[in-house]
Amino acid sequence: MDRSEFPHLTDSQFESIRKMAGIFGMDAFWSLATATPAEQVERVNAFDMYERGLIKHVRGNLQAPVAEPKPAGAKPL
Repeated sequence: MDRSEFPHLTDSQFESIRKMAGIFGMDAFWSLATATPAEQVERVNAFDMYERGLIKHVRGNLQAPVAEPKPAGAKPL
């Protein structure tokens, strides 16, 4: 994966491309390499927005209070 193929992207955007290639495989990287610079930025921004939403969702689920189970009491006959 060569940074010089994406000179118009910021370091942060290029890091997102590395993440995308790690998740989706090198086909995603090559697909981006053949896209126009505007399409690359659009796809990277969409991925970043999805990633932020996923992280927010997971953090919300981890921080949600968990109801403690009530101990089973003796049942009347």
